[in-house]
Amino acid sequence: MLIDVLMGGPGREAAVSRRSGAAIARGLRTAGHDVAELDLPGELDPARLRPGAIAFNIVHGTYGEDGALQAALEKLSVAYVGSDAAVSRLCMDKSATKRRLAEAGVRVPWGVEVDLGRPFKPSDLKLPHHGGLVLKPADDGSSVGLKMVPNPGWVLPAVEELLREVGPRRYLIEERLPGPEYTVAVIDEDAGPRALPPLVISTTTGVFDYDAKYNRSDTVEVPVADAALAARLGAIGVAAHRACACRDISRVDVMATADGDLAVLEINTLPGFTDASLTPKAAAAAGISFSELVHRLACRAARRALPPT
Repeated sequence: MLIDVLMGGPGREAAVSRRSGAAIARGLRTAGHDVAELDLPGELDPARLRPGAIAFNIVHGTYGEDGALQAALEKLSVAYVGSDAAVSRLCMDKSATKRRLAEAGVRVPWGVEVDLGRPFKPSDLKLPHHGGLVLKPADDGSSVGLKMVPNPGWVLPAVEELLREVGPRRYLIEERLPGPEYTVAVIDEDAGPRALPPLVISTTTGVFDYDAKYNRSDTVEVPVADAALAARLGAIGVAAHRACACRDISRVDVMATADGDLAVLEINTLPGFTDASLTPKAAAAAGISFSELVHRLACRAARRALPPT
């Protein structure tokens, strides 16, 4: 099969995307496919796509994960791995995703969206009076721009820092849940979505941010040992995947709540495929090798390819 692996892109996660793309290309070649690696310096140049090839998009964040690249591929009638443009736009927008999940009966953390470029008073937001809060971009991935504060009194100083670091943009302020944090990779199969073994995440800093995901060597992600908890997490992952109409693959991040429940933090429609990424680890726990995983995903995309005219 001809497969063009799309990586890089204009976003802040381009370096991680290239690591994922190189790993995917190796895995697909191991599975016997004819693979080209297309490192995008910006937006896609359609002339670089090989006739008859499917696209394995792994451009993280801006452009590759927010529906823009998906829309471009759809306009070109190129079959590609992953959720379609509309679903990608939805899941990149954390506020919209939370509304969709809540409508489907999936628990999400309390939160409120703010515009960092517009002055506001924390008292106007009806923030919880006690406890920590999480500030994160409403439309970015991989915990980029994530900040934790111990209580509402620290919100404005954190906003001032964020304005200097990322500028005016949409942000979510959410309750900080006690954890532990879990992640559930979901893959589509002929019988329907299947949850891979959920992983529990442990970090030395207590925050699973960009650094903990990709740069630190002391972050630990292992399969959930408790069978009942694993089944419960798997059911939540599948419910979230279905609620947002994800396709082929997703990764659902979940956190334990103070009252013993579980809440979905977000859905990643384009999870990483580096040697440190969670989805390949979950697949390995299910007995699925890296090359087999990417082969399966490519085959699902190939089924959607239009026959040659």
